[in-house]
Amino acid sequence: MRHAPLIALAALVLLPACASTSANSATGRFGSTDLARAEADPWEKSNRRMHNFNKGLDRWVMKPVTIGYRAVVPRPARTAVANAYGNYGEPANLTNAVLQGKFAQAFRTLDRFMLNSTLGIAGIMDVATDLGRPKEPEDFGQTLARWGVKSGPYVVLPLFGPSTLRDGIMTPFDFFIDPADFARNAWLSPGWDVRIGMPTGRIINFRNQLIETGADKLLAESLDDYTLAKSAYLQRRRLLLFDGELPAEEDPFADEPTEAPAAEPVPVAELPAPAASEPAPPKP
Repeated sequence: MRHAPLIALAALVLLPACASTSANSATGRFGSTDLARAEADPWEKSNRRMHNFNKGLDRWVMKPVTIGYRAVVPRPARTAVANAYGNYGEPANLTNAVLQGKFAQAFRTLDRFMLNSTLGIAGIMDVATDLGRPKEPEDFGQTLARWGVKSGPYVVLPLFGPSTLRDGIMTPFDFFIDPADFARNAWLSPGWDVRIGMPTGRIINFRNQLIETGADKLLAESLDDYTLAKSAYLQRRRLLLFDGELPAEEDPFADEPTEAPAAEPVPVAELPAPAASEPAPPKP
């Protein structure tokens, strides 16, 4: 999952219009203006209300369930579950890489999926990363950004957490319309218990990862957890849009280009006096 802690069924919102593929450079597509409206947060008042609602739901439902999961399932098994869910999401990464025209990355993702599905025993071991095939996440929101769709305002989705208007519209596609689901349903024809259990397990696994990394503790200790969550989400989102390589104008920690200092003008008074011309020799 690519959204914050509380994830469950949300209303499917259709995108009103499609944008044509942009031929601009990466800076033109995802430059400083792309997320500027999101950072301005014009819907802050309603976003804060939804943020507080999600916090209450997490406190009374999601966190207790996840703590129970951690108490019953040992750490090695939880790691195996996390790896398996990560491998289960690789077909979506592959699909979005193709839709974005990243064909070399698509082949790397396919290679990673095959390695973990075979040598990694259905993905419970992440052998691909050790063999030089790290995960390269892609989602439908990134695909729309690649096609030139701007992020729109920052929005906190009910149950799904921090997002932007563009990414929020595509969240149901990321979570519920998965190529791996189509393949599983076509081959295995699972019952409703499996259809419900898969996304439920994904939710618990994601909440467990927040505990493992200490992200939930960091938010709890923050004086303004809403602002911290928004800033962290937008920074991570920008990094994903640039595939982990921010251009100099987007990276606040990039080294500034060094230019040779201009030569300072020398005062006229300090200039050496011109040499006196020698008198011409007398004519014979």
